[in-house]
Amino acid sequence: MQFRPYGATGRMVSVLGISTTAFYDEKELSKYSASIYHAFDKGVNYFDSSPFAFGGTGERALAQAIVEMRKTGHPFNLASRTMAVNGDDLLRDLDGSLRRLDVDTIDFYQLWRIFSEEQLTAGGDASLLSGIRKAIDQGLIRHAVISTNMGKQEIAGLGENLPFEGITLGHSGIRLLFNKDMVQSFTGYNMGLAVLNPFGTDFFESRQELFDFILTSENQTFLEASIHFFMSNDYISTIVTKLSTPYQIDQAISAVDHFEHYSREEINSNWKRMREELLTFREKGKSLSPTNIRESSILTDAVDFLLGPKKADQ
Repeated sequence: MQFRPYGATGRMVSVLGISTTAFYDEKELSKYSASIYHAFDKGVNYFDSSPFAFGGTGERALAQAIVEMRKTGHPFNLASRTMAVNGDDLLRDLDGSLRRLDVDTIDFYQLWRIFSEEQLTAGGDASLLSGIRKAIDQGLIRHAVISTNMGKQEIAGLGENLPFEGITLGHSGIRLLFNKDMVQSFTGYNMGLAVLNPFGTDFFESRQELFDFILTSENQTFLEASIHFFMSNDYISTIVTKLSTPYQIDQAISAVDHFEHYSREEINSNWKRMREELLTFREKGKSLSPTNIRESSILTDAVDFLLGPKKADQ
């Protein structure tokens, strides 16, 4: 396993992270926790969770794995999130995650769906910003992180004027292709960067068909291509994947272990080719499988955000 610094926090995170947000069956907690521990045993030390995904099933599975992970004495990093709109709700969500995970502190706590700085400061003493500062002061979280659609200048203010030390990008493959300069600029503000669910590394066949243009050779698997694309950019701290079985995790770790860094020319060529492919995917008739309507909707929203809504006559 390879490790990278997470911004200026002083923490080293595994380049491969595991998100527990795809764990949906409460009856399978033991199986899920075994997969988490398997990843940990192979060197993964960044684990992402959510209280909102399937009623917190992933957090409960992670809690079971933490019991065994602690016994090893090896360090690990925990991430969770909130979609709260004020400080009280944030602290309430945080308390719930701490209880489900059975920990005293969460390393990376992420504020999701932030579109403007005003969302953070509205409400004064009852604001999200006030809540996050209270959580830091009380030792409930170590590092505040934001998931945002804001532009480069607005994000700069988060690192310079506000207590945020990292960024998490969902739909990260699409956003990176269209916002490369903005994403790369995070390093100038000493902010860590986690990319979540890059190009569908949760093994959605429909996404593989949509994003087959990321393959750089005939011998490369889709998972390898996805992970190698992101690993080639040093400013990315960790690639957080929704892999839920030991087999999938082993495949991802093998991709990490066999990574050969792309040259600068290859990186630039890949960026250009991939961006052009994504811009024209509608004209080529590519679409997600109707068997997964929810994922189709999420991805369509992300593409529409970047390309603009599809015209009625298209």
